Amino acid sequence: MIKAIFFDIDGTLVSFKAHRISPAVLDGLYRLREKGIKLFIATGRQREAAEGAVGVFPFDGYITVSGQFCFAGDAVLRDNPIPPDRAAQLIGLLERTGSPCVFLEGMESRTVNPDARLELFPEQLNIPIPPVVPLREMLERKFYQAVAFCTREEQQAAGEDFFPGLDVLRWHPAFVDIVAPGGGKDLGMDVILDHFGIDLSETMAFGDGENDLPMLRHAGIGVAMGNAEQMVKDEAGYVTGSVDEDGILTALEHFELL
Repeated sequence: MIKAIFFDIDGTLVSFKAHRISPAVLDGLYRLREKGIKLFIATGRQREAAEGAVGVFPFDGYITVSGQFCFAGDAVLRDNPIPPDRAAQLIGLLERTGSPCVFLEGMESRTVNPDARLELFPEQLNIPIPPVVPLREMLERKFYQAVAFCTREEQQAAGEDFFPGLDVLRWHPAFVDIVAPGGGKDLGMDVILDHFGIDLSETMAFGDGENDLPMLRHAGIGVAMGNAEQMVKDEAGYVTGSVDEDGILTALEHFELL
């Protein structure tokens, strides 16, 4: 019996075209709540951007910045910023490469090394480009995740020199999420489930990106969206329709949750 469902935001709950939860899916979420099923967000966004993307729907808890900051109501369940030594290593590499990067703090974000690629934020994610600061200023700030702009080909060419000592999670062809070692949405699931007293076997998770794979593997039922990358579809327990086809509803009906 499913008691908890975890949803990625971008490309899963929220379309890259519409930038909102569709009315049909929103209605389905309210119907799930009426059945007593707990609903959670699991995203690479930081708290403010996550809450802004999903609107007023009362989710029971949030896994943000790829599992590094998790909360339910006023209770902070996980608070795991990138350690200062790893942050210094990351900033040193960005000094050498000059790659644009967005640093996600608790409620705010900062941009370094800006260039035209940053336009993807407002165009595809409906997020304004965060304020630009000098790169070395980030040595004095606590942050949970860095969004570094680089292609998969650039990542492969760098090999072991690609942000060593940190976990690199990709969900977009243009950039990667960089978090503290041992991070991931699956760890966020564990702290949420422990807080609510729910067993892992009683969970379902929806996602579309490579960074969702740990969560989809971890859940009792992992569902890949129809617009997901092929590697995600290959490992999911079920593949549903795309976000623009309200694929979440298709899966919920398939598993007789609606």
